[in-house]
Amino acid sequence: MKLLCAIVCSFSITSASGAFAGSPADQSYLDSLIDSASSALINAAVSALTPDVEAGASQHTATMVTETDPFETYNRWMFEFNSSLDQNALQPVAQNYRRYTPAIVQQGVSNFFSNLGDVGVVTNAVLQGKFEQALSDTARLAINSVAGIGGVIDVASMLDYEKNHEDFGQTFGVWGIPEGPYLVLPVLGPRTVRSAVGTAFDTYLQMETLGAVSEAGAGQDLVTELLSLNLVQQRAAALNKTELLEQASLDPYVFAREAYLSYRRCQVADCDRIDYVPSDPETDPQSPLDELDLLDELD
Repeated sequence: MKLLCAIVCSFSITSASGAFAGSPADQSYLDSLIDSASSALINAAVSALTPDVEAGASQHTATMVTETDPFETYNRWMFEFNSSLDQNALQPVAQNYRRYTPAIVQQGVSNFFSNLGDVGVVTNAVLQGKFEQALSDTARLAINSVAGIGGVIDVASMLDYEKNHEDFGQTFGVWGIPEGPYLVLPVLGPRTVRSAVGTAFDTYLQMETLGAVSEAGAGQDLVTELLSLNLVQQRAAALNKTELLEQASLDPYVFAREAYLSYRRCQVADCDRIDYVPSDPETDPQSPLDELDLLDELD
């Protein structure tokens, strides 16, 4: 399973080269980037076949199970696996992307995918009954799509149209569906059962949107290439957050879990700041109360 995951990631990132066709110099840079990424992914696959991850997870098999994390033994194992895959594969690619790609290009890529994401924001705002916000989000999407050259330039923000964040996981929460147990998914990382189901809907909508945009703009389906580019862009944007996570806690797993649950609960409740809902210290002795002061820096 681990080897298959590494191979799939390798295929996706390699496919991304088709989205960057340009001058010979650009192609040379991209070829070197893909080569280094492929080598890193091969190393990740080899590492995934060793017992190191299982050995690290086995140290926590006796950890007390909490109400929100009944699958902790599995979750810790998957957390370690994702960390290993990220360190050996995604981080090197993201670091090269940040180092060699001009900042203005990175910003344009980020704006483009943010604009595409507003399709989901509008959809979920309507489903949550936030009709006034939905009108504002629709205006933002229209302005950036037209005046912002397909969203590459964030003109709407210049005109004081606020960027909102809504997804199906939040919508299900607003509808009163319980969040369910905490769950760590392969590659995707922290989720709850509710947000995991929401992610499936979000991904489907994103792929349909990407397919329509790529067909209209390039005359061909570039969904795989665009998804790969988005993955690299998001990972590059999160490099500083990774360093914070590594330095913030003696147990990064617990810190990541509490940070994610607090952040998602805040999103569902539309709170202005992250309000941590502490675990019962009698059932979760590892709860890192002091460390959660750093949550604002993770946003």
